[in-house]
Amino acid sequence: MLEYLHIILWFFLIEAVGFISIPFTKGAGSKLADGGYSVARILGIILITYFSWIFSYILGFSRATVLIAFLVLCLISILLYRKQRLFPSKKILIVNELVFASGFFFFLLVRVYLPEIYRHEKFMDFTFLNAVIKTTSFPPLDPWFAGGFMDFYYYFGYLSVAVIGKLSVVKPSILFNLAIALTFALSVNAFFGLGYNLTNGKIKYGVLTAGFGMLLGNLQGLIVFVSMYIRHEPIARGYYWSSSRVIPFTINEFPYFSFIHGDLHSHMLAIPFQLLILVFLLNMYFRKNGSSIFENSLELLMFSISLGFLFPFNSWDFPVYFGLALSVIFAFYYGTYIHNRNLFGTVARFSNAIILVSVFSFLPYLPFYLSFNPQAAGGFDFVVPELRTEIDKFLILFGLFLFLVFSFLVTRLDSGKKIGLFVIWIGVSALLSEAWAIPLLTILLPLFALSLFIFLKDLPEKSAAGFVSLLIATAAFIALLCEVIFLDDPISGEFARMNTVFKFYMHLWIFLAIAASYSYYELSFRCPVKSRNRTLLKEAVKKAWVAVLVLLVISCAFFPVVSTFTRIRDMDARPSLDGMEYMKELDRGDYNAIQWMQENIEGSPVVLEASEDNSSYSYTSRVSANTGLPTVLGWARHERFWGRDHAEVRKRIEDVRSIYSTGSEKKALELMNKYNISYVYIGQLERQIYHVRLDKFENETYFEPVYQGSVTIYKLKKGL
Repeated sequence: MLEYLHIILWFFLIEAVGFISIPFTKGAGSKLADGGYSVARILGIILITYFSWIFSYILGFSRATVLIAFLVLCLISILLYRKQRLFPSKKILIVNELVFASGFFFFLLVRVYLPEIYRHEKFMDFTFLNAVIKTTSFPPLDPWFAGGFMDFYYYFGYLSVAVIGKLSVVKPSILFNLAIALTFALSVNAFFGLGYNLTNGKIKYGVLTAGFGMLLGNLQGLIVFVSMYIRHEPIARGYYWSSSRVIPFTINEFPYFSFIHGDLHSHMLAIPFQLLILVFLLNMYFRKNGSSIFENSLELLMFSISLGFLFPFNSWDFPVYFGLALSVIFAFYYGTYIHNRNLFGTVARFSNAIILVSVFSFLPYLPFYLSFNPQAAGGFDFVVPELRTEIDKFLILFGLFLFLVFSFLVTRLDSGKKIGLFVIWIGVSALLSEAWAIPLLTILLPLFALSLFIFLKDLPEKSAAGFVSLLIATAAFIALLCEVIFLDDPISGEFARMNTVFKFYMHLWIFLAIAASYSYYELSFRCPVKSRNRTLLKEAVKKAWVAVLVLLVISCAFFPVVSTFTRIRDMDARPSLDGMEYMKELDRGDYNAIQWMQENIEGSPVVLEASEDNSSYSYTSRVSANTGLPTVLGWARHERFWGRDHAEVRKRIEDVRSIYSTGSEKKALELMNKYNISYVYIGQLERQIYHVRLDKFENETYFEPVYQGSVTIYKLKKGL
């Protein structure tokens, strides 16, 4: 019953956030059919998160601070509403409410059957989320490296969840699953809004865009289905996994995979916030008159703060969307130049707009940048030829989208001469592909050139087709870049470019999904099913094209259907929203002890628990993960990847072993004081890994047993 109350409270809280954000989105969505309402909730979450974060530098981070931020936002919203007197129409409100509610309750039902916060990297996500919830200042403490801070990581994704969690008073193990359902619903609504606005208010194309972006999978879903269920071939790690590992030695996630996989990673949480930027950019692109691309200061602030939010949220997204912003700003001022032919004035206004966006997307987040100290990345390196993507793998990932996009682009060529030049360019691209050993050049160079040509051709008119062409050109450019260079991180060898492809291919999916759905709209409009003066040849081509499209859509629909049922079947969990329920069967002692810690331990004292060199992706660190309390060392491999000194990591592993295993009270106390340890956790896992010498902990001079059962927790008496 309590879980149902949490759901209702959470849903109405998000609704309230959306409504109080309407005056802000109306200012930034004046050229859109829905006035920006489809992304109002997303902008509201950004503003509440930002105000809570910035106020915390004065008031500390707490529920009271978040409530003050919420009330401040309400006050500003009321003032803006009294000035604007603008509100979405009944149709826009009802349609968007239905879309959001459908997305939310659909994936909430999925999470009820996939609730476990366990396996893969869910412990990492839950650790960070709990650490942010418990922190009183920023950056938060690193819960897997006692004495350290999360100054190496972009933590705003977890902060945005924590802020709503503090407002709704939902416990973290339920909050985790509610956040996944919420992110899914926000993304569905934003995709819908993009399709709706690109087609000037056509609902069915909004639904199509949401379906392409959030519900479909790639062609690997059909390939694996045939292998597993028709040929009965063994597939490693089950049905759903291989759809994200199509290109060898890389990760190729797409939205539905990320959500059904269920890790609360920043790249997944960031999807709706990326779509918010696209909605703002679409509004800016549609603006044709005036001396400034921003209608007013509010629009400039909302766009810049939202754009700047991406870096501390998921840093990989920021350069992509900043580049898109530059292109849209260029498009506007090029259009003004065509009309007034004032080169100096146009360049000055263009430069001024770029400076303003740069300043207002950076300065509001200055405290984050001053403490940000990433260690994982170390420049760029070149992709070796044998690791480059093959054409067939790329088509498996994006075949449906490319089919529609190329069809759309080719129909924009209005003469036989242009089509002939395009065919010649395809041949040149194939030759360059062979000469430079970059297979994807055969697809990407024609795609980039044709989409860029149509974007530039559209600049005087600035229609939806031009904006979509810009998205296609950006996707092609990113894909080409991934074939040439990669971000150099601690992963080396064959997997060196894994993270680069992993992060940037999500942008490809988003851009191409939007472009593909709009392409279908354009093709339906330009080439209707029933048309006069159509020859038999054209009729045959049309039917063949429709048949291919239907086959591709059905093929891509296999993944969401089969993966959902197989994931639920394989997990076989008791329906719940509490992500800790699995622990009752796995280790009831741990479950009871961690519940006690959540209820009785205040602040962020250091807790000693088991730590091993090969601890990553295991049950190790379950105490810090489920409480957010710092431990001496969590997942060792992850801490090394984030830049911790390898010798220090090894030393901590040895010291943890010594504290548990030594018979010397003096040595144990020295090591505990070294890491400022307050609690010692001894559960079944610790007894399996170490030869635990309990006698030293039973000395009441130094230790107090504060919890006893199948797990024992000792508290170190301070001041001794």
